[in-house]
Amino acid sequence: MAKEKLALLGGKKTVTIEYVEGWKHITEREKQMVLEMLDREEITGVPQVVRDFEKEFAEYIGTRYALSQCNGTSTLLAAYFAAGVGPGDEVIVPSYTWHASISPILHNNGIPVFCEIDPHTLTADPEDIKRKITPRTKAICVVHMWGNVTKMDEIMDIAREHNLVVIEDCSHAHGAEYDGKKVGAIGHIGCFSLQGSKAMVAGEGGIVVTDDTELYERLLICGHYGRIEQDLITDCYRHLAPPGIGYKFRAHPLAIGIAKVQLSRLEELNQKRTANFAYLDRELGKLKGIETLSVYPKAKRGGFYGYRAIYHEEELGVPRERFIEALKAEGVNVSPCRYMICHLHPLYQGYNFHGKGCPYNCPHTKEYQSPGEGSLPVTEDVYRRLLALPVFTDPPQGLLEQYVEAFRKVVENINQLG
Repeated sequence: MAKEKLALLGGKKTVTIEYVEGWKHITEREKQMVLEMLDREEITGVPQVVRDFEKEFAEYIGTRYALSQCNGTSTLLAAYFAAGVGPGDEVIVPSYTWHASISPILHNNGIPVFCEIDPHTLTADPEDIKRKITPRTKAICVVHMWGNVTKMDEIMDIAREHNLVVIEDCSHAHGAEYDGKKVGAIGHIGCFSLQGSKAMVAGEGGIVVTDDTELYERLLICGHYGRIEQDLITDCYRHLAPPGIGYKFRAHPLAIGIAKVQLSRLEELNQKRTANFAYLDRELGKLKGIETLSVYPKAKRGGFYGYRAIYHEEELGVPRERFIEALKAEGVNVSPCRYMICHLHPLYQGYNFHGKGCPYNCPHTKEYQSPGEGSLPVTEDVYRRLLALPVFTDPPQGLLEQYVEAFRKVVENINQLG
């Protein structure tokens, strides 16, 4: 094939179609829902729209219970509380995730114990989870990164063997499945973000689901004063009503009204993203030095919060940053991954934000060993290789083909970057 001069070096730019996303999160249906709620002055509390949404979402996921909350972070804090995480307890969690999967462990006075990820799926590695279990382990948090589902059968086997609670962070994976079951309904508690860039949006919001009555009641008393007496199933925690333990994680009703409409549109969004991701996987996977994410045989992706590929410098001989620079010159919206690997952040290396005591310097905690660089070699290596592309739902016709052509052009003319 004839050589093509790269745009970075003065050649013709490959991507000429402007990326304007055709999928609109907020349509006339969401606007109408909000206006109707405003007319009814449903601006606080738990109106019927909120209860209807919780019922519909629980039915969609396949759980008995669902509680809407103010954001995804609060669902995780409540989940760790419900699981009984407290001083001296450990929670195994991947380092490669948004910090909200981890920080709430600290605010329950627990200790995050970081596990490796599978370098081909970017999800928690069950074998490394096994190695990290100690007598202090209380729970496992798995994160279905970018809509790619963790190997849940192995995770649940580990949890049963060691009597651990499994918390699924599903914030990237609305509608994803494993072995025919929706994520969120596989572990003991499922946590979803409804933040404005997610597959399902409320603007700001979240929802937490479970099948277990004890866990549901603990979620309820953690952040839902005002509805505890009415919504408790048993009398176990009734003596704590009305405040529960005092947090207020209640979602804004207007946000949940938006989310209720969004749920009815989720399957359409997932169908569109499934087709687009499959095309990119197929075509980019043909190129030397580019690895697309693997999906476990029993998994079905959903939500698709971001597209990630893995760059192999050893195959192409050019640093990732130079490769990204060349792709950008061709018109590709590409970057390194915007997430951090959390085990290297000061907050998770023993930073004592209270100035004394728990979580790290606590009489219930074994002497804390701060995770340093090199402690998660697989995670650190693959993180340095990641390429991030936009979430394509309804892109302009021909745009994805131009993206693939731009990748092909740079790969096949990589020697020009030497």
